[in-house]
Amino acid sequence: MTCRNHSTRDRILAAAEKLFAEKGYKETTTREIVREAGASLSSLQSHFQGKESVYFQVRCKAIEELYQFMRPSMEEVEYMDSQGLLYGETAWNLLHELLSKYAEWCFDIKNRHTITLIGREMLDGSPVQGLPEEKIEATFAAIQQLCLRYVGAEDGDWAHLLGHTLFSAMLGMTQTSHRDTRPEATHFKLLQSQPQVKYQVKSYILLTLRAYLDILKTHPQAEPPWPEGRIPSNQGI
Repeated sequence: MTCRNHSTRDRILAAAEKLFAEKGYKETTTREIVREAGASLSSLQSHFQGKESVYFQVRCKAIEELYQFMRPSMEEVEYMDSQGLLYGETAWNLLHELLSKYAEWCFDIKNRHTITLIGREMLDGSPVQGLPEEKIEATFAAIQQLCLRYVGAEDGDWAHLLGHTLFSAMLGMTQTSHRDTRPEATHFKLLQSQPQVKYQVKSYILLTLRAYLDILKTHPQAEPPWPEGRIPSNQGI
């Protein structure tokens, strides 16, 4: 009985993730979820007590899976830091490892619905509260620390912003390759295979990041000289 109940729960979560990704939270109903899962409304209520709880568990599951996937690399960062070795090329190699692992996760076809859900949340916000954001922030914090250590800086808001920007950029480029969950992407067909796209995206991000960090490393004052909040008119985007 326990195995069967566990299987039903997993089927509901998988069906819900797919529908939330394709239709969005508001447009997805519990009846559609159980129909997709081959389950009943009573079983959904028994396991989750409603749609909001289903969404919460879908996202918690994805966050936990990503966290566990990245965790060995983050623990290596902590260890090298404790040994006083987290500088220069060591910091860069670990940064390279973290971002490469993130690329592997993003381009894994089993995560395609999660990627779409995150994209929706970035645009519209999360429909539920209380997600374990600290596990996501732990990865950002590790990237921030590695960027600072490679450059040789003690602190800098740019490093915090950079971590979020890197993840968002990777996520955005990944979504296009998972076009089966994005109907609008049929108008933008990628001619390369999935592994080729992953290689190009990862290479672009890592090469761009290395170049940017090397500029900051050799020219610590290379930030824009204009006052905060003012951007020259010819530089507007």
